[in-house]
Amino acid sequence: MGGEEGVVPTSYMEIIADSPPPVNFSNRPGSSNRPGSSYSSSTASIAASVAPSTTGKKKGPAVAPKRGAKKVQYVEALYDYEARTDGEFSMSEGDRFVLINRDQGDGWTDVELNGVTKSVPTSYIQEV
Repeated sequence: MGGEEGVVPTSYMEIIADSPPPVNFSNRPGSSNRPGSSYSSSTASIAASVAPSTTGKKKGPAVAPKRGAKKVQYVEALYDYEARTDGEFSMSEGDRFVLINRDQGDGWTDVELNGVTKSVPTSYIQEV
């Protein structure tokens, strides 16, 4: 809009095919040449005055994702395993965990379940 460029989270965007170009009301015959708003050049106040049910637009998430945020990776247990120490999870085939740290060469992978991080044998899991 207005020839300005910037960065916008994709979760706030929607592609609309064949949409007409924006109308500039200040160039219409008979319009007043009022100065623009000194508060904002945004159309948010116009959009807010229209009921959401009539616009058909999707509402974005309450908080934009952080730039560079990592996508959550999951692992799934291939076999049953009984923990031998407090630093290990017991697991049954098919259990899912959030991947925290991949195997660093010691045969163990750090995973999280319900906010608790422990290790599981790397050979007993697969990434999903």
